[in-house]
Amino acid sequence: MNINFFYQKHRSIALYAPQKAIIIKINRALELIQSVDKKEYKKLFLRLRVIFITRRHGITNEFFMPEKIWFANRSLIEKNDVSWIASLIIHEAFHATQFKRGKYIVPLDKLEPPALKVQAIFLKKIEGTSGITAIESVKKNKYWKKMAKDVKSYTYFRNLLKYLENQKL
Repeated sequence: MNINFFYQKHRSIALYAPQKAIIIKINRALELIQSVDKKEYKKLFLRLRVIFITRRHGITNEFFMPEKIWFANRSLIEKNDVSWIASLIIHEAFHATQFKRGKYIVPLDKLEPPALKVQAIFLKKIEGTSGITAIESVKKNKYWKKMAKDVKSYTYFRNLLKYLENQKL
């Protein structure tokens, strides 16, 4: 496995990505969160420790607790705009709250609707009702079922987690 990634800190959140342009996009998303919802922005630093964008293509992403690490395949970042990425960061960070409340172990069908609700609230602040429409579409398509079939990405995320834990990145 090629483990060379670009690295940058956004305050206390470590950012890893295969290209500098992706780190720039993640930083822009974090700055958007800060400008739109300062309260949600402050929560991120309690909920997230690492945002790791992989070299793999596809929409698969996963939030690891208690490590507070969000892994996402690079296509998810490359193919979406900064507003959507910002809302995804909020969505994924919300999973830390679910974990803390003891609700992170339930099936994805139960985890995703509350996280999508938090994501929709943020999107509505930037995009109005069009943000809500996008979330409704995501809910209807149940993307988490499509992601569950991507075993290679999940294995890759776990391997990267081992590298992070052993400080080999």
